[in-house]
Amino acid sequence: MGNQTVFNPTTVQQQALTLLGSGAKHILLFGGSRSGKTTVLVMAIIYRAIQYDGSRHLICRLRAKDARSSVLRETLLPWLDNTIGKSQYNYHIHNDLITLSNGSEIWIGGLGDREQADKILGHEYNTIYFNEISQLSYAAVTTAYSRLAMKVQGCRNIFIYDCNPGSPLHWAYKVFVRKQQFLTSEPLVKPELYASMMLNPDDNKDNLPDDYISDILDTLPEKQKQRFKLGLWVKAEGVIYEKFEESMILDDDELPREFSRYAAGQDFGLNITNVKIGIHKDCIYVLDDYGAFNMTTKSFNDELHARNWFYIDMPVYCDPAGGERIQEITNGTKANNSVESGLDYINAKIERGQFFVSRKCSGVLSEIWDYCRDEAGVIVKMNDHYLDALRYAVFSDTQQGVIAV
Repeated sequence: MGNQTVFNPTTVQQQALTLLGSGAKHILLFGGSRSGKTTVLVMAIIYRAIQYDGSRHLICRLRAKDARSSVLRETLLPWLDNTIGKSQYNYHIHNDLITLSNGSEIWIGGLGDREQADKILGHEYNTIYFNEISQLSYAAVTTAYSRLAMKVQGCRNIFIYDCNPGSPLHWAYKVFVRKQQFLTSEPLVKPELYASMMLNPDDNKDNLPDDYISDILDTLPEKQKQRFKLGLWVKAEGVIYEKFEESMILDDDELPREFSRYAAGQDFGLNITNVKIGIHKDCIYVLDDYGAFNMTTKSFNDELHARNWFYIDMPVYCDPAGGERIQEITNGTKANNSVESGLDYINAKIERGQFFVSRKCSGVLSEIWDYCRDEAGVIVKMNDHYLDALRYAVFSDTQQGVIAV
């Protein structure tokens, strides 16, 4: 395959490419907007696909349409044209698949799209690239881990990630920067397998419009400037549970021994979730959560029984939009879905120091830091499956399941 154009990385981008060739299994590039993170990782995938005949690589994001627009069309296809040339690959638009003339494949998909997720998780890969992981929950990412299992002679399989940094309590910061296990906060068993590097717009200014940094990034509100120019891990604007702190995360031996009552919340969909709470002396304790991907309601409920999930007479408050699926959940009943009232109630509990989460609740903890509103004040419906289930449990319990009209 003859190159059409040579990729000339900046000094920092070259350092990032060197990191990809290290012994790490998981490599994260994080930093500000337009710093070249995506280009570096896409070029790494192109190189690996060319170098190893018949290899397979996955580029995924939360939504397939975002992966197509931001990675495929803006970066991958142009660089394939510029490096190996149009005649050396085919883009199968209906399958979101690129095949190279040496038999290698590059798949594009979304972990939050049922049809796409089924398609992409049905294969094994040599590279899995999680694009913009600030939008991906820990559970969504680990769902795909078992797919990095393709064997191609000489090719070392790796996971690669990128993001504009989110909250310093996000799972990615905990794993890659603090080198802690997300579920337990214990040190990583093999920290040498996890590597990260910051890339910022200043490192890529030779490839940016002259006024991009001075007239756009420098004029952002302070929090956004810290995130999108400086690449710092800060809480997003409009975070809904802004006062929730790490001190509210408890180990098992810090939880009460007994509770006056229990309740659970159930959310349906491609990502089906259940969150269980206990009440003790006016305090809410989030005790456990469980989620599954693309599982039927009956199978999910059977799994909850296998986990000894249900207590006697414990109500399970379900998304009212669940319809007949509610009948498939043990003790299932319609939740109070007054969204704003529910959020206000939980925030009041947080502010009074009456809200705690068990450290083992990986689903809730992976979503709570960046659960936010957009500039118009509308809740961003992304990575909120556990938090919806949590709200159903908490607010329906205090309202005793009364359905607001």
